[in-house]
Amino acid sequence: MDMPYVYAALAIMLIIFAREILRRRYGFDMDNVNMEKLKALFKGQKVVLKKDEDFVIKRTSGDKSLVLSDAGVNKATVMATLRQITGIDYNSAKKIVESAPYTFMTNVSDKEADLTKKALEFVGAKVEIK
Repeated sequence: MDMPYVYAALAIMLIIFAREILRRRYGFDMDNVNMEKLKALFKGQKVVLKKDEDFVIKRTSGDKSLVLSDAGVNKATVMATLRQITGIDYNSAKKIVESAPYTFMTNVSDKEADLTKKALEFVGAKVEIK
C-alpha cells in the first residue's frame, strides 16, 4: 500500500473521531454550523438570532441603535454596503433591506453609529440613530 493513502485514511479517521468528540462532549454539530454566527464570534461581535432567523448585530461599546428606515432605489448597493459593514451574508442583508424599517445594529458607539449611517446614506439609504 502506498504511504500517501495511509496518511489520507488516518486523517479522515481523525476528522471523524474529532467530530464525534465535539458533538458528544460539547454539543457542537459541525453539520449545522451557522457561519454568520461563527464569523461574528471571530470579529468580537455578539449575534442575536430573532425567531425568523434575521440577524441583529449587537455590540458592547455604546448605547445607540441603527434602524434602516428606507433602502432607497438602489437596494443592491445598500445590501452590499450593509454586508461590508456588518459582515452578514447575502440573504440576511436582503431580508433587512426588504423589511425596512428594521433595527440591524444595537449597542453601538456614537462614532460607529455615525460612520455607519453616513456610509449607508451615501449609497441612498435612510438610516436613523436611536
